[in-house]
Amino acid sequence: MQVIRADEKLALFSKPALEVTNQFRLAPDDFLVICAGFEDRSLAVLKNALAVSTDFTIIIIEYLPFIAQNHLAEIRAMCQQARIKTIELCYDRQNPAGFGDVLLGKLARIRGRIFLDISGMSRLLIVQVLVALSTGIEGFKHCVIAYAKATEYPPSTAEVEKALQQSYEDPTYSILLLSSGVFEVTVVPELSSTAIGSGQTRLVAFPTFSADQLTALRAELQPSRYTLIHGIPPSPENQWRPDAIARINRLDALPCEQLKSSTFDYRETLDALLRLYGEYAVRERLLISPTGSKMQAVAIGLFRAFVSDIQIVYPTPKEFRSPDNYTKGVGPLYSLPLEGFSVGSA
Repeated sequence: MQVIRADEKLALFSKPALEVTNQFRLAPDDFLVICAGFEDRSLAVLKNALAVSTDFTIIIIEYLPFIAQNHLAEIRAMCQQARIKTIELCYDRQNPAGFGDVLLGKLARIRGRIFLDISGMSRLLIVQVLVALSTGIEGFKHCVIAYAKATEYPPSTAEVEKALQQSYEDPTYSILLLSSGVFEVTVVPELSSTAIGSGQTRLVAFPTFSADQLTALRAELQPSRYTLIHGIPPSPENQWRPDAIARINRLDALPCEQLKSSTFDYRETLDALLRLYGEYAVRERLLISPTGSKMQAVAIGLFRAFVSDIQIVYPTPKEFRSPDNYTKGVGPLYSLPLEGFSVGSA
């Protein structure tokens, strides 16, 4: 009898696409998990759901350390006005270990669906939550990803070119477009690798406008080899971004394998991870850092939910710049049912 590997099993699943959703309709037994982030889109799914129903439960995740611009007060006010049942949990970005199990404990006995609004979630939190939910009695059977796109994705071309020019003129100049510094390279126990240690390690990372993230990963982990996955935006007006990110991170000086995957279609990233695992996992220990887009983090979370012998590492930002430097506005809303990733669906 041939035993199918975890990655082979994952490859067999029918992977659904994100679908535009005009209206989220939650039933009395359903839960909506929402994060109090500072982006405009952090409130979009909640506002949409409350427009047609107030008879469900909301789990509000408050971020620590405290950031004044986060929408916690607005979320509380909206829930109080709607007289809707709420549960509040704290997620400490600088001490995130075990949060997935805390959330799972609140969701373990529910009879309805679990809507995960990732619009305001950090990348590491997305991975933690998905891996935790996969360990539940019914896995992803009743789970739905809810996602609000933004209308603008800073920084602008002009801002990037100005920062690059300054860095060319002054080698000590640090380009700080989105976040500043790295608190630490976070490794939480629940996302650690079950593989026996290997002398060869491969870092799989997603370069960003924050060059200090990749710098911290390289310095702390000192991997033997690199695979960098460049995020390709779906919008034509943002196609300049991968090249700019490569210049900011000075990737021309780093010997590495370079791949591409959509920042929006999680299936491209999931397929890339499956290929990398099949090609390298026998000889190398894989370290994966979810520094890309939120939907790329979804792919990493689903991958890690099935393939446990990879290590998740994350360069936790020390400080965020002004919320004006992050996404702006609210675009279309999307849903992604995860039932197809449940046991027996392959």
